[in-house]
Amino acid sequence: MSIEDIQIIDDIVDLPLVSIIMATYNRSLTIGRAVNSVINQSYKNIELIIIDDGSTDNTIEILNNYKVQKIKLFRHESNKGVTAAKNSGLNQIKGEWFTILDSDDEITPDAIATMMKLPLVIDKTITAVSCNCWDTSKKAFSGNGIATDQYIDVNILMTVFKGEFWGITKSSLLQGDRFNENLRGIEATLWYKINERAKRFYIHKALRIWHTEGEDRIMKSKYSFRREVDLYTNLIEEKHYLATTKKYIPIDYRNICKNGLITMKASNKKKIADRYYQLIDPGARSMIIKLIYKYKAVAKFIKQYIKYKMVLKPYLSLLAKTKK
Repeated sequence: MSIEDIQIIDDIVDLPLVSIIMATYNRSLTIGRAVNSVINQSYKNIELIIIDDGSTDNTIEILNNYKVQKIKLFRHESNKGVTAAKNSGLNQIKGEWFTILDSDDEITPDAIATMMKLPLVIDKTITAVSCNCWDTSKKAFSGNGIATDQYIDVNILMTVFKGEFWGITKSSLLQGDRFNENLRGIEATLWYKINERAKRFYIHKALRIWHTEGEDRIMKSKYSFRREVDLYTNLIEEKHYLATTKKYIPIDYRNICKNGLITMKASNKKKIADRYYQLIDPGARSMIIKLIYKYKAVAKFIKQYIKYKMVLKPYLSLLAKTKK
């Protein structure tokens, strides 16, 4: 059955509360658009939890102008990072269902209602609903690999889904877990756990507008060896994430282990380097991997090569464009 065939839910008296988490930092130019898209939802039983992560522009002033009961505003005194802000939001949810929306995106007026139709009308055992997004730069769906409304399992999520998707999740699936704040940008450490617990349905509609235009969407952070060290020092402890990646995306798993070995060896963290080396299947330990493991100098040389390659990449790309 298509989602279009499902009856409306307006006549349901006790609609479950849906918590929408919005982490923001210096988004004065876009925060209004995002907030308005939430408070104008046709599904009325929602709470919008906004975590301002220490903004230094007038984001807070804009948010304070909203006199809407469903908005709950919290503020970090200093910038802790988007992962910490999202965790602060998760700690505040009261809803039976939750979702996370970026403060520079927006959702269609029927987004929450469309997704909530599934567990309320069709199948009460559904605990997660996914949908597509609309990429404003490409003028197309941002998610690929699936083109029909259907149930999806972990295997489909890990091997078929490609690109950007969105959705809502039953709050009970969190089971007390949160994002690892030491791993900024790797939110899959939490979502992989949720995916295993969920009975998920996919709706082939773009219910979130993913604003990819604008310079602020471009990552401008420079390569940092210290950041790499912190990343792989903490990633080795995420056993579930590593096991899931190994099972479904073995190429990514091997790259994680190889890069972890190189970084830890080059930074003289031998014990952690040993752990990454042991994660590599003996049959996949090439001569270069063995040399990196045995000689710190080899690891340092490769790390320097990677560093210079990362630093020069933007300039090489610009040079290539000027030659066309």
